[in-house]
Amino acid sequence: MKLQSNAKINLTLDITGKTENGYHLIDSVFQSISLFDEIEIEKSDTLSVSFSDKTVAAEKSIAKKTAEAFFEYAGISGGADIYIRNNIPSCSGMGGGSGDAAAVLIGLCHMYQANLTIEDLIKITAPIGADIPFCLVGGTARVTGIGEKIKPLPFAGEHPVLIIKKGEKQSTAKMYEMLDSVPVQPIKTEQMLSALKSGDKALFFGSISNAFTAVSDISNAETELKSLGAEAVGLSGSGPTVFGIFADKRARDEAFLKFAEKCTCFKAEFSPFGVQILR
Repeated sequence: MKLQSNAKINLTLDITGKTENGYHLIDSVFQSISLFDEIEIEKSDTLSVSFSDKTVAAEKSIAKKTAEAFFEYAGISGGADIYIRNNIPSCSGMGGGSGDAAAVLIGLCHMYQANLTIEDLIKITAPIGADIPFCLVGGTARVTGIGEKIKPLPFAGEHPVLIIKKGEKQSTAKMYEMLDSVPVQPIKTEQMLSALKSGDKALFFGSISNAFTAVSDISNAETELKSLGAEAVGLSGSGPTVFGIFADKRARDEAFLKFAEKCTCFKAEFSPFGVQILR
């Protein structure tokens, strides 16, 4: 079985509070994009997971943890040989590992004909990785709680995107700690929902926001992207990935040529899918 798991970006990311045990609560609009990893799964008596990116610790990966959780939850005695070809850069705030885990779970469900609902799948994965529940659903969605509450939204449309990964990622826990020490950021998710409902492009572009920009310096990238025609610039997750949304592919492609000379960057479009079964 072969599957494709798409990366994600955050069109908005608001911090709305904390749980009693200290986890931050979010209100965010997630969007799948067409940059993807490839996952191959074959039925086996034992479980093994390997990656094309040899820097990934396969035995500790959330893909393997998800596979183990699937067999335990479903009460199935079995295994699989899982190979993941990495195209989404790791530690980028784009949910590459979470998407891989979601694809593994969906693939195993089909392979073993497990009669599990989407609620079951979210229950399995929510304790393993906060972005996995969204990756199971994909497309455009409002994500709340600590990431486990997913409300699908109408697809935002195939906007061209330029993805730029500059610098090293700090731990998400460290980024939240830094964010706790700065003033509360403007809340934009409700505004984004209005833009998606009305189709107001100016409001849509004006609603792109992420609370983590308060502790991440994206000003240089934002200035350059907008000078090259980006309608809006945002930060994905807690960084370090910055994205620019363009009105057309030509402008995006020209900007890509400029950035490709000096940093890691990717061309993509919004996608209505999180995980797809290819065969």
